[in-house]
Amino acid sequence: MTPLRLLKLSDVPSAGLREFRAAAPWLSTILVGAAVAFCLWAGLQGGIAIGRHGALPAFIAWWIVVWLGLFWLLLANMVRKTRHADAWLLRAGDGGLYVKWRSYQNLAWGSGGEQVVFVPFRTIVSARIHRRRWNTPESRAGGVRQERSTFLELQLGAVATAELAQRLADDRSGSPKVQPAGTARWGHYPVSLEPENVLRIEWRARPRIAAIIELLRNAGVRIAGEATTKNDMLRDATDADLAELARRGDLMGLIRVLRVKDEELSLEAARARAKLLIADAEVPTRHD
Repeated sequence: MTPLRLLKLSDVPSAGLREFRAAAPWLSTILVGAAVAFCLWAGLQGGIAIGRHGALPAFIAWWIVVWLGLFWLLLANMVRKTRHADAWLLRAGDGGLYVKWRSYQNLAWGSGGEQVVFVPFRTIVSARIHRRRWNTPESRAGGVRQERSTFLELQLGAVATAELAQRLADDRSGSPKVQPAGTARWGHYPVSLEPENVLRIEWRARPRIAAIIELLRNAGVRIAGEATTKNDMLRDATDADLAELARRGDLMGLIRVLRVKDEELSLEAARARAKLLIADAEVPTRHD
C-alpha cells in the first residue's frame, strides 16, 4: 500500500489553496474581559450596590478580578496564537487535503519537522460530520464534566498509515524529537487516527465544517450521513473508551476515569498510567 505523504510546513503550498484556520474564542474573550473590567471598576469604587437588596463588596470584586483575570489572559493568549501564520488546520487543493496535526496551541514547538499529512481525494472513501458528547467524572466525589465536540471523519482506503500513527503518538507523548527543551506542551491534539482507518479531525476552525463538506462533495468524495454519539464514562468505562481518550491525548480525562474505575488508585499512579496509555496509544488495525 502507498503511504500517506508527511510534510514540513515549508513544503506545503499556500497559493491556490483554500485555508481553514483555527477559530479564535473571540466571544468568550470579550465576555470574560467585560466581566473583569466591571469587577475592576467595582473594586476601585470600594464596592457597589446591586439592586435594592444586593451588593458587590470590594474584596469580592478584587477576588473575581484576580481569578477571572487569569482565565481572560489564557483566552487572550489563545486568540493571539490563532493570529499566527501557521495557525491553520487544513488546506484544500485540487488533488487533496493538507491536514496539520500539530495544534496551534503548540506553536512554540517551532515550524521544523514534519507536522502535515497530505490526503489525496482519491484515497478518501467517504467523509462525514460526527458530533460527540463526552461525559467523564469531574472527580471521584461525583459530578459530571460534559464536553461536546464536532469532528470531520475521513474514511481512508488502502493506504499505509503506520508512519502517521507514530508521529501522532510522538506529539501526544511529548517526545523530545518533536518538543524542544524548555517549551510548554498544551494537551490539545486536533487529529487522531481511529480504528478502521478513520482520520478524525476536531473541527474548531473557520470557515465552518459545512464548507469543507461541500468542498469534498464537489471533489467527488461520498458524503455519509451525519452521526451523533455519546460516551458516558461515569460508571463503567471500557478499554475501548480509555484507548479513545488516549488517542485524543486527554490526560486529565484519563486520570479522572482511571481513579473512578479503581478507587484505590492514587493521583500519582493514575497520572503515570494515563501518560503510558497516551504514549502507547495505537489504532487496533493494520497500518502497513
